[in-house]
Amino acid sequence: MDFARVLAAAALLVALPAAADFNDKKPINATVTGATPSGYPRTMVEGMNAVVRDTYPGSAVSFKPNSPGGGVLEIAEGRADFTATATGTEVKLANEGVSPYSKPLKGKFSYVMQLYDNQFIHFLMTKEWADANGIKSWADIAKKKPKMRLAINRPDNPQTTIGGPYEVMKAHGFAIGDIEKWGGSFVLGNSSIGLDAIVDGKADVFMNARNLGDALVKDVASKRALLWIDGDRATVQKASDTFNFKADMVPKGTYPFMDKDYPTVRMWVSLLAGSHVPDEVVYKYVKAMAENEARVQEIGGSLKTSFTTAKMAVNPANLAYHPGALRYYKEKGLVK
Repeated sequence: MDFARVLAAAALLVALPAAADFNDKKPINATVTGATPSGYPRTMVEGMNAVVRDTYPGSAVSFKPNSPGGGVLEIAEGRADFTATATGTEVKLANEGVSPYSKPLKGKFSYVMQLYDNQFIHFLMTKEWADANGIKSWADIAKKKPKMRLAINRPDNPQTTIGGPYEVMKAHGFAIGDIEKWGGSFVLGNSSIGLDAIVDGKADVFMNARNLGDALVKDVASKRALLWIDGDRATVQKASDTFNFKADMVPKGTYPFMDKDYPTVRMWVSLLAGSHVPDEVVYKYVKAMAENEARVQEIGGSLKTSFTTAKMAVNPANLAYHPGALRYYKEKGLVK
C-alpha cells in the first residue's frame, strides 16, 4: 500500500465516530408512564425507577401517571420516554391506528423488555345472578342473552377490555355492545372499582385483571358467593391469538369457589420506549433491571412471580427492539 493510501485510510478511521461505551455510572434522565396514579402498577414503576437511580446515582428517573393505552401515545409523541404497562393489545392497536388511537403510531415506539407474562383476566359472576339466569358458561351467556350489570374497565385500558373480554365475547358469538341491547349496563373502572361494585350489589359480572390467588378477590368471595365463567380452552385461545396472548387454565382451588380448572386469557406486560429516547438511556435502564434481578422481584406482585433476566428479551408481538435494548441483549447473548 502506497503512502497516500495509508494516509487516506488513517483519515477515514479518524472520521468514523467511536462506538459509545455505556458501561459507566453516569446518570440518565427519563420519565416512565403507563401506570395509574395508585395501585400495583404505580408501585411497580416506582420500584423499577428506584433500582435505576441507585444503579446510576444522580439520575432523574420519574413517574408520570397515565393508563396503559395513554402511555403508548405519550411515548410515541415524545411526552414521556418509557411506558411500563403495554401488552400485545396496545402494540397492535397503536401500530394500526385503531381505537382508542386516532392514527397509526408504527415506528414511533419500540420494544424494551418483557416485565412479566402472568397477567390473568378474571371472568367472575355472582352465584345469585348465575343461578337466576341459568348461567354456567360463555355458551350459556351467548344463548340466553341475560340482562347483566357488567363491571369492566374503560376502553382506554385496552388490554383488560378490547384485548381480553371483548375478544372472548366475539369468539363466543356476541359483542360488548350486545350487553346494553340485552337490557344490561356497565360499571366502568379499574378492578378495585369493579370488585367493590360486586360487593355492593351494583354489578353481577366482573371482567378484569388480577393476580391469581388475589387476596381482594378472596375477600369479595367471602362476602358474596362467586363463580368463574366456564368455557372451552380452544375458543379462549382463538380470542387470545388476536393480540399474541395465550389461553391458560386457572387451577382448581385457586379461589375457594373453584371446584375445577377454568380457562382464561393469560397476558404478557412489557416496557416500551419512544423512538426519540437515546440508546444510552434505554441500555442503562435495561442493564439496571437485568443486573438486579432479585431486587426487581422484591418489588412484588407479578414481578415477584414472573420477572427474570432470562425472559427480558422475550418479544411475543415481534415488535422491533429499541437499539439500546438490542445492544444489551446482543452483548449478553439473549438475542442473536
